[in-house]
Amino acid sequence: MELSSLIKKIGHSLLEIRVRALKNIRSKLDHGLIAIPDLVQERMLFVFLLEWFNFPEVPMQEEVLDLIGALSKHPTGAQMLREVGAVDFLTQLSPNVDPRLRTIVDGIFDQLFHLPELYNVAEIFQNPNVLTDVFKTFIFFLFLYPAVSTSVRCLKFSVFPWLSLNTTDRHILSSNESSLRSDNHNLVRTTCELLRDVIMQDFPAEIFLQRPSTVQVRLQNVLSVRLYRGDYLALACLEQLCRNLRSRLRFYRDPSFCSAKQDPVSQNSSISYPQEVRATQHSGVSSPEEISTRPSVVGRPVQRVRGDGQDGDAASSSGSSSQRGAPPRPAQQSPLPQPHPELPPEMEAEDSLELQLQQWSLARFAVVTVEHALPLIRTESLKVFQRVLELLAEAQGLLGDSIAPEVWDEHSLTATELREKLRACIETLGDVIYYHHGMTSSEQPESSLIHHRMVFTGTAIFTIRLLQTLLPVEKAGDNLPESTVAAIFLVCLDSSFSVAYPLIHESAVAYLEQACFERYSLYRRVSRVSHCMEATCTFLKDAQAEGDKNWHELLELADQGIDAFPYHQHLPVVKECVQICSYLWKFAQASPLLQSESQKIFLKLLSHPLSPVKAETYSCTLSILKECLGVQNVAKPASSICSGVHFLLHSRVLYEISMFGLQDQAREVSAAAKDILLYLLKGRLMMTAASWSRFNEALYPVIPILQSYASTEDALGNCILLISEASAEKGDEVCSLTARLRAALRLLFTKHHAVRNTAVQHLLPHLTSAGGARPTLDSSTLSCLPNLYVLNKSVDIKLSNSDKSYLLVKNHYWHWHHVKKCCFILGETVDLVLRRSAAEQLTIVLQDSSMHAVLKALGLSDKLISFITECVNNSVSMDCLLEPSICMLRKLVFADPSLRHSVAQQTSLLIMLLRASLLIKENQGDVSEAAALMCILLFDEIARMDVWYVFFVGQSVYNLPFQAPSHHAVSPYCSVLPPYSDLLSLKPAWEALQITWNTAWHSGIDGLLEHQQFMVTICAVVLRISNLKSGLHDCVSKVRDASSHSTVTFAMTRMHLYLLADRLALKSTAQSNKTILQTLSWHNAVERFLMVRPACRQDERLLVDIVSFLNTFFKQNQSELDHQDLKWLLELLLNQVFINKPQLICEVLSGPFASELSLRLLQCLRLSDAPCFYGLPSLERTLRTMAHVTALPGWSTHTPNMEPNTLCLKYLSGLLEVISSFYVDLGGNSMSFMGKGVTKNAVICLLHLSHEMMKENKNEDWISLWSLGREQSSDGQSAAQLGLAWLIPLWVDRDPEVRCASLAVGAALSSLERGCVALSESCQNISGGLWATVLNILLERQECSMVRQEAAFILQNLLVMPMPANAEEAKECAWQSPCVHDEDSGLCLVGLPALQALLYHCQFFESVGQMVKSCYMGRHAFTLSPPPPPANVTQGMVSTRPEHCQLLMDAAVIFYAIGQSDTDSSDSAFTQESHPGGMTEPSAIVTPHLLLAVCGLLDNLLAVLPEFSLSALKQNQILENMARLERLVKKNRSCSALCSSSSGSSGSVQAVLPKTAVTNSLMHGVMKLASQVAPDNSSIHSLAFSLLANLAISRDCKGVLLKSNFLQHFLSLPMPKAGGRSSSPAAEPLFLWLKLLLNVSFGEDGQQMILRLRGALELLVGLAQSKHSSSKPTILLILHNICFCSANKPKVLANGMSTGFTRFYILMVDQHVPL
Repeated sequence: MELSSLIKKIGHSLLEIRVRALKNIRSKLDHGLIAIPDLVQERMLFVFLLEWFNFPEVPMQEEVLDLIGALSKHPTGAQMLREVGAVDFLTQLSPNVDPRLRTIVDGIFDQLFHLPELYNVAEIFQNPNVLTDVFKTFIFFLFLYPAVSTSVRCLKFSVFPWLSLNTTDRHILSSNESSLRSDNHNLVRTTCELLRDVIMQDFPAEIFLQRPSTVQVRLQNVLSVRLYRGDYLALACLEQLCRNLRSRLRFYRDPSFCSAKQDPVSQNSSISYPQEVRATQHSGVSSPEEISTRPSVVGRPVQRVRGDGQDGDAASSSGSSSQRGAPPRPAQQSPLPQPHPELPPEMEAEDSLELQLQQWSLARFAVVTVEHALPLIRTESLKVFQRVLELLAEAQGLLGDSIAPEVWDEHSLTATELREKLRACIETLGDVIYYHHGMTSSEQPESSLIHHRMVFTGTAIFTIRLLQTLLPVEKAGDNLPESTVAAIFLVCLDSSFSVAYPLIHESAVAYLEQACFERYSLYRRVSRVSHCMEATCTFLKDAQAEGDKNWHELLELADQGIDAFPYHQHLPVVKECVQICSYLWKFAQASPLLQSESQKIFLKLLSHPLSPVKAETYSCTLSILKECLGVQNVAKPASSICSGVHFLLHSRVLYEISMFGLQDQAREVSAAAKDILLYLLKGRLMMTAASWSRFNEALYPVIPILQSYASTEDALGNCILLISEASAEKGDEVCSLTARLRAALRLLFTKHHAVRNTAVQHLLPHLTSAGGARPTLDSSTLSCLPNLYVLNKSVDIKLSNSDKSYLLVKNHYWHWHHVKKCCFILGETVDLVLRRSAAEQLTIVLQDSSMHAVLKALGLSDKLISFITECVNNSVSMDCLLEPSICMLRKLVFADPSLRHSVAQQTSLLIMLLRASLLIKENQGDVSEAAALMCILLFDEIARMDVWYVFFVGQSVYNLPFQAPSHHAVSPYCSVLPPYSDLLSLKPAWEALQITWNTAWHSGIDGLLEHQQFMVTICAVVLRISNLKSGLHDCVSKVRDASSHSTVTFAMTRMHLYLLADRLALKSTAQSNKTILQTLSWHNAVERFLMVRPACRQDERLLVDIVSFLNTFFKQNQSELDHQDLKWLLELLLNQVFINKPQLICEVLSGPFASELSLRLLQCLRLSDAPCFYGLPSLERTLRTMAHVTALPGWSTHTPNMEPNTLCLKYLSGLLEVISSFYVDLGGNSMSFMGKGVTKNAVICLLHLSHEMMKENKNEDWISLWSLGREQSSDGQSAAQLGLAWLIPLWVDRDPEVRCASLAVGAALSSLERGCVALSESCQNISGGLWATVLNILLERQECSMVRQEAAFILQNLLVMPMPANAEEAKECAWQSPCVHDEDSGLCLVGLPALQALLYHCQFFESVGQMVKSCYMGRHAFTLSPPPPPANVTQGMVSTRPEHCQLLMDAAVIFYAIGQSDTDSSDSAFTQESHPGGMTEPSAIVTPHLLLAVCGLLDNLLAVLPEFSLSALKQNQILENMARLERLVKKNRSCSALCSSSSGSSGSVQAVLPKTAVTNSLMHGVMKLASQVAPDNSSIHSLAFSLLANLAISRDCKGVLLKSNFLQHFLSLPMPKAGGRSSSPAAEPLFLWLKLLLNVSFGEDGQQMILRLRGALELLVGLAQSKHSSSKPTILLILHNICFCSANKPKVLANGMSTGFTRFYILMVDQHVPL
């Protein structure tokens, strides 16, 4: 298919054509008409697709990127994209597209930098042609890919800098790897011990990631069955490796040790020893298996076995023979590495490029470690679990350091692999949690329950912490496996866990909410029920307590407790609630609020859905009623007893009892309700008049309901009938005369004939009292009265209710004038036919309720009542109007509640209506309207109760003439119970509620544990373990009472796990298990195992466990409380030494202990007469401990039987012997890492020893003791000639810590004159001597600051020595240093002239000036990130010219290998320094501490060379830069102090300290001054702006400026007029504002603040083109800073277009703005 024309249209200038062409191609691809192989041959397609983004309008961006991504997956397509420049283009495009699209761009990069799959690694390195192609791709990957800031978002840190190994080290690693693969268990065990105790102490931890085969073997060992036989060494090795890796990571992040050096493969061999030292070294043999002659100290050659790594430094002779067999090097040689050194012979066999392709990233190692360790959590050994959890805790830290949260979104291959492994690990954790939780719920031995519970707790804490480290909460729903969600649900439901670890539990709930809302809803229900159950127990305790009560709180607790009845069903709560209600209603002056709240609770109980609760409520109510109104109280005053029933004397309560209690299906409820009502209705004699009146008032609205139970057959029914009796005595009646009349009339509607007959008897007195009215009450009339309202039909009482009545619409027949006329006719004495017709018409009109207001305004209601009255009062002629009148009145009162209430209370009218009904009946009319009207009026009480506009529920009891809306079918007070059966059937939920109830019932966990007999055994054990205090107490008791090793081990393991859980959960010291343990008597339980010497293997293992626990105990959550524990331990140890001194007090414990320990360590250092039999594991441990002990000041001064000087000399002798054996005999700086741990710790001990000897020795004789050896060497020469030559090679050691410590030793020795002389003599055969050596170290830009700082200290000390000022003085001066000799001219300078020449030659002051300029002012520990691109390279792109290839390779090894970060460039560890030819090289950072040391050096130089000195400082602007730096330091400190009161400080401080009110901030006060209009005397105004401009450099202060909207004032600033004077009033504020904006724009965050300030950019661009020359440079600097971010450039240029783009562009270019 011809595609060229279609492809060409993709680059068309018209948008519509481009879009159609793109859609056409995509459609053909989707339908299979063309394929990717067809498209990858079209070069212009790639060009047009990339140029798609260069048009002004860029639609379908995602579709274009998807197509490019599809093309990049084809090898030809990827190659074509690289050829057309896609890498550079996409690099610049990525920051400017939507974040959602960046992932697609990242996927394209993955394909572009993917190694070809046609070859494996072996083929690549065997085929030179293939290697060339692959290397090009590899170079692209290393140097172009990292330039994209979003391409490696899933990794915070990738790999460490590459370290080369010599043949010795490679042999050691390979032999140990082979041993680890052995089937010989003892060999594997011994090898693991060697790895842990020696090799991992000597080798940098990253070596094992760069050569991961050893790690892989150890991971396989982790899964082996050896663990179940008590062999934990594989786990211990991995844990040690994780700790070492974190330590190395911190090392690389330490600004003081940050070095730009590559692995110094050559510098170690550049130092030559004096011939005297060299002569003592013997050549060895070439094979590791052979025996070599190796002197361990100068002059002591011995035979020893080499290569096994256990009896010495393990350096194979194959590596050392090249050193010892080599002829002596020339004496004049620089101690520093050459620019392009050749690789030493022992390093050449290693193919580092191939190895680097195979190395593991830190993230991969951490993930794989977790992956292999997790299956072991299922073990039945608690000890194994402890070791695994310790390993996982270390691995979790590595995961947090190496993996970014973007791993869950990124689509790169690395992210995908990590994501899959992490999900698998998280899923495994979920399975483990679920398994162990299930095992704690089954019947098992107590020890098994303890094991499973401890594993469940530890695994749950680790899981949540792992999620916190890696998975943002908002991403949990998409990434958490189902099994893990189920496990987290169990953790959330575990109430014991939530109490012990509340923060972890809170995080678990947060993850559950995002992952599964259904389970989260279940948890929330359980949580609410638990809260209610706790409230129930609290309510019962408070209610039953003596003394005053907080009634409001009690009622609130009671209300919550009622909601939990379905779960606890504790019925005594009901009794307490009813009694409280009764009590609160007794008093006349009781709080209305309390009465109202208590009544709500009482009604809630009366209507509770659970029958037992309801029955108990009625039973308790009846009991109180009997107690108050029973016959036993007949002799007591009524006032003292009847107040207890006042809580019942309310219409709501009586309504609930009458309406629902009497008809409840539960017999005990209905029977109690009847008895309650009977007691009340018959309680007149037992009540006071006020109480009886109160009862009548409450009963009145409920009478219609009560009357539905009127009957002649039972006591309650008869009692209810008496309510309507008219002949009751005054004061004894239940209600008023009107109420009784209404009650009697109401009974006419009942279905019971006997009740209606009784009602007629009650009505007769009312009827006979109105004499002369119709009809005559003869027997026939009275006989029809009982059935008067018993009808066979129902009346439709509904009314229409339209917004616009059809009667009022224009031109309609029923005009309102006609209505008025009908109303007039109805009331006039005209023909009755007309009046009847008008009444019938008005009846129709009243069907529309909207007409009622008009007719009532015409007095219709009064007329109708008048007609009815007139008709009844012997006006026979009005009978024809009776029925219409009653119908109209019914409609009016139905729709008008106020009219209904008024009419219903008119006794005479009710009687008239009854007589009218009889008249209609007599006239054989329709009584239905009269019945409906009477029913509406008689049941008005119910209609108005609580504004319920409904009528009645008892339609089955009453004959109602209409279909009425019923009352509540269910009590309005009945609480709707949420579903609870599912919680009761869900075992974890039920267990959680059970523990919650029991804990609250027993006033806390301690009380519950005292009553364990009431709990199931499983629950009791789980509870005892989960409670931290009881669990630790149980452990201490088990240790104290143990009779076997296993019991103690198990208990100590539990205690260890408690402490480990604290560490994982990040518990504060106050809430930690350690603090709880310190309240228990645990010393006596443990110390018996520390006082007895182990007698067997089990004793040794137990002692190791106890010591391990003590180590964790003292390292974790350190606080002042540790004082007593340390005192106990020190006394315990010292009592073993000083048997006769038990009276030692705490103040003197530390000194004797340190001295005694130092003596014991010295004994360990000298275990044998022959130093050749050093045991490296023991030696490593001894020296590490020595380094700690000797760091204590005065450690040598408390030995009772030895002088401090003697102890120091013994230490010096032993340490020099170690240095001789492990360093000097290897030719100084051996390339082997083996023994480096010994060297480093020995040098650190020597450093500490030097300070101790300076303090304790007042003379300088001790300097001579530092010479290596005090006896004759093998060649007969005096050892005194060796001097300090052993120290100098350490200054250029491979390890920067060794370099630093050894230089610090030199600084300490050079503080004395004898030391300076000795050092100088030791450097005589080094070119330039001591001065040149130290100066080169100080001025080496790639060296770390700590090393250079110590070199500066040595130079400071050397400058104190008296130096000759000229040749004459030099003849008489003993100190002939420095000395410079020119071989060409033969000129020789000594002393100050030589120093001056040396400083000039090494460009000392230029280097110092560069140090000051590049001083690092960032964080103390930075995040490693790639350096910013060189200034001559466009941002986001990297030059790939041939002359830069070496530079790129160097940068890759140093920068990319170190790792990447998403932080800003201010935290970069390195800077770029220019070199001739435009080349740049990385330089290590300069710390303030280094500058401080340099300042001391400059101070001494000023003293000895003041003029030369001073001019150099001025010439290089060192003083000015120093002052600027000092001001910057002060500003940063001031800014932090100023902003901390408003924005809060960063990090952990912000989490602890509360935020201060913003208005109290000093900075806000300054902003307030600056925002005011400048007065005539504007000095304060200017000072305020100057201060803000200084503060704006700080990021914190920028944040305050942003939040306060202070910058908005700039937009309202009055601008100077065009052509106006620069000194105009508007110019000065503008100048101040521009100075502030300039300082704000120095940071990327400040640039964004200016851009987000709507209108600010336009204003700045306009001002830049104005004629105000005084402000133009500042404005252009602001725009210059803004344009440094590539994303901001288009915005600046776009604003320039509107004001003349050409002129603006020329102006920006002229001012060097980076466009």
